[in-house]
Amino acid sequence: MVFLLMPVFAWGAPSSEPLAMSSLLKKGLAELVELEVSLATGTSRPLKLAPSVATVITAHDIEEMGATTLDEILEIVPGLHVQPGGSNIFSPIWSIRGIYTQLNPQVLLLIDGLPLKINSNGAKPFVLRMPVSMISRIEIIRGPGSAVLGADAFAGAINIITKDSGDINGTNFGARGGSFGSYDAWAQHGGTYKGWDVALGAEYAKGDGDRKRIIEKDALGSGRPSLAPGPLDTHYETLNASMLARKGKFTFRIHNSWMIDNGLGAGISNILNDGKSNTNNFLLLSSLSYKEKDLLQDFDLTATVSGTFGRFENTFYFLPEHVRKMIGQPGGVEFSSGLELGGDYRGFADHRVRLSLGTNYYTTDTFQHKNYGSGVPVQFGPLVDISDTPYVYMKDQHRSMFYTGIQDEWSFAKNWELTSGVRYDRYSDFGGAINPRIALVWSATPELTAKLMYGRAFRAPAFSELHNQNNPAILGNTNLEPEAIDTYEVAFDYRPTKNMRLGLNLFNYRISGLIDYVSDPAPATSKTAQNARDQEGQGVEIESEWQATDALRFRANFSYQRSTDAKTGAVVPDVPTAKFYANANWKFMPGWSLDGQYFWIGGRHRAVGDIRPDIKDYDLVNLTLRKKNIARHWDLAVAVRNLFDSDIREPGPAAIPNDFPMEHRSFWAELRYHF
Repeated sequence: MVFLLMPVFAWGAPSSEPLAMSSLLKKGLAELVELEVSLATGTSRPLKLAPSVATVITAHDIEEMGATTLDEILEIVPGLHVQPGGSNIFSPIWSIRGIYTQLNPQVLLLIDGLPLKINSNGAKPFVLRMPVSMISRIEIIRGPGSAVLGADAFAGAINIITKDSGDINGTNFGARGGSFGSYDAWAQHGGTYKGWDVALGAEYAKGDGDRKRIIEKDALGSGRPSLAPGPLDTHYETLNASMLARKGKFTFRIHNSWMIDNGLGAGISNILNDGKSNTNNFLLLSSLSYKEKDLLQDFDLTATVSGTFGRFENTFYFLPEHVRKMIGQPGGVEFSSGLELGGDYRGFADHRVRLSLGTNYYTTDTFQHKNYGSGVPVQFGPLVDISDTPYVYMKDQHRSMFYTGIQDEWSFAKNWELTSGVRYDRYSDFGGAINPRIALVWSATPELTAKLMYGRAFRAPAFSELHNQNNPAILGNTNLEPEAIDTYEVAFDYRPTKNMRLGLNLFNYRISGLIDYVSDPAPATSKTAQNARDQEGQGVEIESEWQATDALRFRANFSYQRSTDAKTGAVVPDVPTAKFYANANWKFMPGWSLDGQYFWIGGRHRAVGDIRPDIKDYDLVNLTLRKKNIARHWDLAVAVRNLFDSDIREPGPAAIPNDFPMEHRSFWAELRYHF
């Protein structure tokens, strides 16, 4: 197996129209590396010159690997691991380079540049299960991004770019069905009407979850009164839709993400509860942008107005009903609005200066029903509306923020470029933060690029971290300070031949004031938000890609990180120390392809005081077989996941002593139609 190296890394080829398979094979790596990334600087740059460690994954890559959710795609990225959050109602945690906390707000998720998050906790929506049919490409930055993107781009940032009319180029639809009662269907249309470029798409997905994911013991033990051994509740129902309309200098986008009905794994208390707990999240993102080239001589202006509406509601059964009918239904309605002005000035020789100025406003209005605790006259009886009382889990909150930034891209010598920038953010409720970054890029030879980078990022405390009250599980703390991280990176990108590329990335970071929920002194059972620890980490990421023949391509990456508490030296628990991914794609007959994936996850340690053995390493194999034009305009694919039915475990809390079992072997089949 060839170890595939490359720190700034992209798969596939961008195009305004889908590439024919034969055309794609002829291109080779020499042309494929010309992919660009905009997340790193705010303007499009070739990946090999981008002043960051970036990954770009295109729609073609997603189709080849047979990924059906965003989580499946992200797992192939070096240094990034996806696992269920046991203390976060089974919502996926995306740990990057060993950085994560209970609610995982350190990774900024964007849709077409707009943050997709819950204002109350600063994190992505609970139990996010995003389908992939409308994705044109995904840009992933590992490392700090606050100098460009502001708060929350702390450990990394992920921008999902949806398809435009050229990507769709007509009408497409498809359907997929498989194991665990899963099925989904999607439809897309893209075209030009009276000068407007229009793209529409929607995807609906539903599934029962793998009922063989058995929890042997939960926080009540095994056997009555516990429902263990019993299955995790991982049923889901989601609807995603998006629209783009572009004419001349104006672009309008709207995206809807609705988690209609999603199970909560082992429940909010890590106690099986008959599958009655669920979460419902609805988010609607919209933006209108205007771009004027040469508004003034050598000066381009972009103006964007954005707005987000969100509504979330959770139903928590803390215990099985035969033990006690203890129910909580917290929720909220949220609004965000923003205005950003961006300018690019090219009037200086060998410089490109980017200016940004903007403001945002955030609100969360809470509501709650429950049948226990303060404000409830009959304990464990009927639900009571406590929304506008002192007993609600959090009072209504709002904040505003202002930011301004400047960035300079300076080609100060042949084959040398220095990118430097700084951004200032000012929040109404806790103050300001200054975040600089600098990157030196040297194109040493046509085959070799070297980078030296430093960046600082921050994350503002979220509403719930500051103001949660009357909550049996987690409480807020108004004395919190923002999290801050300083990261140093050295990266190399080397292409010894036109059909191979190799790369290496080394990183070192230090975090101050990482916010997490810390257990309160006994006899209290709650946890309170604290600037719980300082953390430091270092590691290496190795990648490569080899087009062995026109019909056979290999890819792989290996990442290693060691993250510790800066004061005690204790290793950060649960996240992989090492991770390896390998992929082979074989075009073995006209229109036929076979794609194989291999994952190995290892080196996961327990928290201090947890006497259980370390989490077992695991490996996983996936296969996808695809036939293009099996009939006129029709494509067929079949896939198997976890081919060898490995017993895969992801770390669970002490209340779940045998950890969380992951999905067993599964199959799906898919049909697509395009015209």
